[in-house]
Amino acid sequence: MVLLLTGLLCGCMGNPFRRESSRPGMWERMQRSMGFAKETPLEMGRKFSPQEQREVELCRRTYERKDYDKAIELCKAAAKKFKESSLGEEAQFYLAESWYAKQRYSKAQDAYDQLFEDYPSTKYVEPVTRRLYSIAQSWLQTSEPGAKEGIRTVSAEKVISSQPEKKPADPTLRVRILPNFHDRSRPVFDTQGRALQCLKSIWMNDPTGPLADDSLMLTAAWHQRHDNHVEADRYFGILREEYPDSPHLEAAFVLGAHAKQMSYQGAFYEGEDLVGARRLKEQTLQLFPASHQRQQLRKDLDVLYRQEAERQWAMVDYYRRKQRPRAIAIACVRLISEYPDTGYAREARTLLADIDRSELRDLPEVLQFMESLPRNAPAPVPAQNDG
Repeated sequence: MVLLLTGLLCGCMGNPFRRESSRPGMWERMQRSMGFAKETPLEMGRKFSPQEQREVELCRRTYERKDYDKAIELCKAAAKKFKESSLGEEAQFYLAESWYAKQRYSKAQDAYDQLFEDYPSTKYVEPVTRRLYSIAQSWLQTSEPGAKEGIRTVSAEKVISSQPEKKPADPTLRVRILPNFHDRSRPVFDTQGRALQCLKSIWMNDPTGPLADDSLMLTAAWHQRHDNHVEADRYFGILREEYPDSPHLEAAFVLGAHAKQMSYQGAFYEGEDLVGARRLKEQTLQLFPASHQRQQLRKDLDVLYRQEAERQWAMVDYYRRKQRPRAIAIACVRLISEYPDTGYAREARTLLADIDRSELRDLPEVLQFMESLPRNAPAPVPAQNDG
């Protein structure tokens, strides 16, 4: 046992806890804390020689002279040579900046993502997130010319324009699996998907930064504009929960409620989206009393009320087809109690009156409810009028 422990600590034996990546895993961190592993240059705060410092200084000066091809060559070598050090961090940053200056945005994105992977607490987080946001905007505007205004004012009410969608002329933008070999500012495949990756990288690597909520809002709006309401609802939810002070908060409530409502698939499917949409709209009315959407929200609540009644009526109809009078009676009582002013409730009253009382003798609450109903109820209105 002692030999096994000694071998593991000294690194002489295979280790099942070791991660196959450039970052230290759990076992490496444990070894370093016990003094059995060598620290990286970044952890040691290593002092580099003047010659090594001049190598990275040359990278920066070459970039500033706008000799981007040479800067890329120098930065690649320096980033590899001084990996996991402050000099390597600087070289990786200027490598990404050089690609960005050449408008090779896909390579710049890869280099920025590599910077975040190798240096999670990089000092360049603010300029990098600005660059990634700029790249995402550029690619989304190129892919959807008609959505340019919506991208700029992402918190506006109308995410889906009433105007006919302007399709891009480039077939590689219309069909995302077609390779792009002619526009070097875009990736080879899936320009829009790579733009969404840029936005995700922003709020994942700089969650407290100034562009985190903007990135989430832009992502959610893109999914809603493409009728992917489930994903839109998820991103709106993150924005509401994690960024309560965001200027996009009201839009996240309004548009998030709309996304939930649009995710509802009908009376024969799960009703969680319907209930969630109603709650969000009610919360919006409470939290934003001066919202210019109040009138529309009240109309939407009326629609949701009728949809919930329709859902309950579908349950009544299901038990009726199964010929289960007790279940019919219980479902009718619930429908009449919760949605009394709908056509479905009038249908339920008629159906409830036709049930043989002997079938309900062990349900005194239902019998008592039936006795309380008015004898001369108005003629039932067809339930489909509430759809």
